[in-house]
Amino acid sequence: MSDVLTIRTLGNFSVSVGDTVISDNSTRSHKVWKIFKYLITNRHKKVTIETLIEILWPDEGPDNPQKSLYTLMSRLRKLLSLGESDYQYILFQHDSYRINPETPMRLDVAYFESLIKHAEAESNEKKKLSILEQAVDIYTGNYMAESAFEMWVLPVTNYYKRLYMRAVTELADIYSSLAMQDEIIQLCGKAIENEPFEETLHERLIHALFVNGDIETAKKHYKRFSDSVKKEFGAEPSENFRAACKGMLSMGGKQLNLSTIKRKLDFESGRSGAFFCGADIFNQIYTFDKRSDERMKFPVFLALLTMTFEENDVDENKTLKNAMLIMRQCIMRTLRSGDIISQYSKNQFLLMLSARVNEDAKTAMNRVRRIFDEAYKGIPCNIQIHLSQIGRRGKKGEPTWSGERTR
Repeated sequence: MSDVLTIRTLGNFSVSVGDTVISDNSTRSHKVWKIFKYLITNRHKKVTIETLIEILWPDEGPDNPQKSLYTLMSRLRKLLSLGESDYQYILFQHDSYRINPETPMRLDVAYFESLIKHAEAESNEKKKLSILEQAVDIYTGNYMAESAFEMWVLPVTNYYKRLYMRAVTELADIYSSLAMQDEIIQLCGKAIENEPFEETLHERLIHALFVNGDIETAKKHYKRFSDSVKKEFGAEPSENFRAACKGMLSMGGKQLNLSTIKRKLDFESGRSGAFFCGADIFNQIYTFDKRSDERMKFPVFLALLTMTFEENDVDENKTLKNAMLIMRQCIMRTLRSGDIISQYSKNQFLLMLSARVNEDAKTAMNRVRRIFDEAYKGIPCNIQIHLSQIGRRGKKGEPTWSGERTR
């Protein structure tokens, strides 16, 4: 029986037999490991002699390429067996080679792919979060990164890259639903190392910094990314990315009132033409649309919930973050599935909710506040709620209802 073959293909390529690392990056071994990489990539297939010769010598090869291939294959088999074992890691049948399917093997991409599939099938959010965290930790770089320009590597690299981005997006969505902004910052920061020009990662990172109140860092990151895009591609980031980020950063972390927010939203919604957005936003709008049949029978109200602390000695960032997390959970538990919630600044939630009349909307928001009062045991805080019906204006454009309570 053979020792376990451990193969890393994500990031730095390496092969170990048992506890012994046998791979190396020397020029002399380059073609030997190129054979192995190709066989591992196509581990579920038989690979013909002709195919391997074409992979090894795409242009002009040796006088006797078949003999040269046999020599390289002999060296590879000796490396895998550590010069001692008789176990056949590589089989030869009908003029074709393949990895022995019975070889005990730990292959990082196989485990990575199994975690992605497991996460897709998992309905429990806590378990899904744990599975996705494992998956993104495994992805330390692109598939066969040192062979990135080989034509046979590119489609496989792109396949695993798509799986990775899907995992990062889903994990960030879960973190966002739990108000785990620090985790989003860490996740996207690591993902940007692998995908430095993926706009959605930068937008999520900037938004998390913004919600955390770290406006200066968010502005610096926006400028640094914009500069790198100009340098690399000679162009600006996309219009959607610029609009989304500038909309946040222009607020400068300021606490806004509902009338100002409503005017800004009315201006944005008044633009003519179709609404163009990225795939992630399109998916979210589609999901919301499916859930919104009931809510569209009633008027829609815009609500702004603001939380502040009066005590001077309060560690505001830590206390506020905890209070906002609890408030978010209370809102999610209380409002209906068709309602929309966004953390608009570090101490404000902006909501769109449906109700038959103004009084019903007031009742819903007061219910949120009552549940928060029962759940929150921290330092007393002030909670202000302002409410305005979309498509209508109160007297002189002011909110149709305002309420404040110190808890």
